[in-house]
Amino acid sequence: MNVRLITYLLLAIYFVSTGSVEAMSPNSALKKLRKRYKKVNSLSADFREVFEWEMTGETIIRKGSITIIGGFRFRIDTPEQLLVADGKNIFRYNRIKKQIIIEPINSTDDQLLPRKLMLDFADGFSASNITSLTVNSKEGFRLDLLPDNPDEILVSSATLWATTENLVVHRMKLLDLNSNSTTYYLSNIQINQPVDVSQTTFTPPEGVEIFDLR
Repeated sequence: MNVRLITYLLLAIYFVSTGSVEAMSPNSALKKLRKRYKKVNSLSADFREVFEWEMTGETIIRKGSITIIGGFRFRIDTPEQLLVADGKNIFRYNRIKKQIIIEPINSTDDQLLPRKLMLDFADGFSASNITSLTVNSKEGFRLDLLPDNPDEILVSSATLWATTENLVVHRMKLLDLNSNSTTYYLSNIQINQPVDVSQTTFTPPEGVEIFDLR
């Protein structure tokens, strides 16, 4: 096999492996992600949240799991706190203080943040740049986003890392108006898989202080 033929083959392999990302513009990639996640009815994953204060340089790390079912049911479980929304009410259980706050869900407020953050992240943003790179050991891309109205959502920019083949977001970084950043690293992601609805129900344990605001 001559050198020229080998070169052609290597170039062919390169373009086959990277063409799907190279062919996407920033806005077309955002459109594909938006279409993909609008079809998500359930999502579960483990997460690592890294919050970095710009002024002090302090870093806060939180780990846990998240389950989202539809628009009004979710469960966020960390060692310190458990948040459960059963479709009508949200239960905030502080394990350290042994306190529970119960509030009705209002679709117009930020109590539905888990779904807005994990599934509706593309709404209210425009894409400014796309970069081909490896995500979760697979072909992927980084997508830089700018909010349509920064003062309304209190975010100055956002960045997504997604795999190209299945358009699954594995990392998300948000920069607020004070340049503080929050990065979410997702693993063990399950999309549109059967989820036991009992995960989004909650019965207060005995011996805890309850603040019922319903």
